[in-house]
Amino acid sequence: MDTLVILGASITALAVARDAHAHGLSPVVVDRDAGPATLCRYAKVVTTPDGDDLAVLEQLDSLAGPGSALISTSDYWLRFIVRHRARLDAAFAWILHPRNEALDICLDKSAFARWCKAAALPTPLTWNGLRDSVPDTARLPFLLRPANTLHNNRELGIPKAVQVFEQSELEQWLARYAAASLEPLVSESLLGRDLEQISVSFARRGDRSLVLSARKIRPAAHRCAVGSCVELHPDPVATSMANKATQLLDYFGIGEMELLLDRSSGERLVIEINARPWLQYALAPASGHDFLGLILGLPSRRAVPRVTEGKTWINLYDDLFNAFSRSVGEVRHGRSSAGAYIASVSRSNVFALLDWRDPAPLLAPLLRKGA
Repeated sequence: MDTLVILGASITALAVARDAHAHGLSPVVVDRDAGPATLCRYAKVVTTPDGDDLAVLEQLDSLAGPGSALISTSDYWLRFIVRHRARLDAAFAWILHPRNEALDICLDKSAFARWCKAAALPTPLTWNGLRDSVPDTARLPFLLRPANTLHNNRELGIPKAVQVFEQSELEQWLARYAAASLEPLVSESLLGRDLEQISVSFARRGDRSLVLSARKIRPAAHRCAVGSCVELHPDPVATSMANKATQLLDYFGIGEMELLLDRSSGERLVIEINARPWLQYALAPASGHDFLGLILGLPSRRAVPRVTEGKTWINLYDDLFNAFSRSVGEVRHGRSSAGAYIASVSRSNVFALLDWRDPAPLLAPLLRKGA
């Protein structure tokens, strides 16, 4: 194995590219637009045309070979793999994702909710907002989100998730989904409870697996937003639920299960599985969990002792916004203390962009702002 082709150029892709280099691989970042990973000093960058699958496949064919592996770092590119699995399987020695049947379940939140029910994995009461009537036992408020995560949802004015408190508000959002030709998934909102967001990341190959659990410090659960500050935190119950899910899916590759913990009752509810490396992927190699090494049978040259606590990941740009912005700043609006914020930042030791061996992804945005 000599080359890892990484679909996507995000912060996630940057962490995967750095990890690939630590394994002695040559990372190739492939995406339509520039991103943090395109600045990685270790990576070759290939820019693809937008919306032309055939041209992208031809580019990937030129990068493939008997020593190559392919991995996606976004749902957009996962769907590309699903559409062209046979051709990509023939071109690459490894595709580091489960079979399409498992991907279809994980990529469709409606299908995933049904699968969890059949697998006896606890999830919030969920239904399709356009096709199904509201269950008799459901009570407002509800949480509304796209059944499929698409790269242009924000362009369409559709947020990752929104909480609705009135039937009229729900009807307005359903109309917006229909106008955008998106399938709405509605569930009972848990956001009035004392919640903690749990992440269980994993790598699985055959009967071997590595599992790592963490909790989101910021932003708070009611924001329904991606984590900007996340710390390792052992959670055996959540870990057991993730192990059960990966076994039932016959999972191959790297992924992450998101759960919500109700602190008052101890109940854990499964929200989704990201069937790919997740935003805080750098936590795995930093804590000695060699996910990529397990999948490829190729140990890292920068192996560190394995720990399950003591590592906190932070994206400083986004975390400052989540703490101090006028709109949602948790410290600014008194939902979190300045002392708690300073303590969490001071113990942060895994960074979204910062790596002194690879400084450009951090420095380039600073230099642009200073110009």
